Amino acid sequence: MKFIITLFLSLLLSACASAPITSSNPGLHSVPVGSVVKLKQPLTIRAGRVDTAIQYGEATLAVDPYEPHCKFEVNTIAKKTFTLPAGDYRVTRVIRYSDPFFSHKQGDALRVVASSEAAAWLGMASPDSHWYYTTVFRLQSELHPDIRQLVCGTVFPSGFESRDITISEFEALAGNVMSLHMAGK
Repeated sequence: MKFIITLFLSLLLSACASAPITSSNPGLHSVPVGSVVKLKQPLTIRAGRVDTAIQYGEATLAVDPYEPHCKFEVNTIAKKTFTLPAGDYRVTRVIRYSDPFFSHKQGDALRVVASSEAAAWLGMASPDSHWYYTTVFRLQSELHPDIRQLVCGTVFPSGFESRDITISEFEALAGNVMSLHMAGK
């Protein structure tokens, strides 16, 4: 019983300490369907890949998962390098999810051994587990009909501090590469 009370109080306390998502700084998942992601420059997708990334206001092939980032994804594996054209990509669906993230950094020793799945998930939800928070925008565009989605997220080193990235964090990571135009505004 003490364990349950301690766990509940820990969760309550950590909720107060987390970076708040407020009405003036909403989570990226609040973007309405019909909004437009405007790609301001063409992006390269290399042969054998289905994605290209944006982080720190620049196009990149690899991202630091512990910092906000986005990846444009297409449906078909590229047979040769091609360019995703600049222009408007309409949001047709918004999905959000969170997953446990296992880091291979030296010194990370997250190991969960439990007699049940519920106990294992409880162990991974501890303050020292890592969580990947993701917002997915399903996209549609006549510029590139094979476009699939824009996946944006970040890893938080503590399950109790985890949250979706905010719209202002999206704007910072997007820089001059892309922008977001909300439907109805």
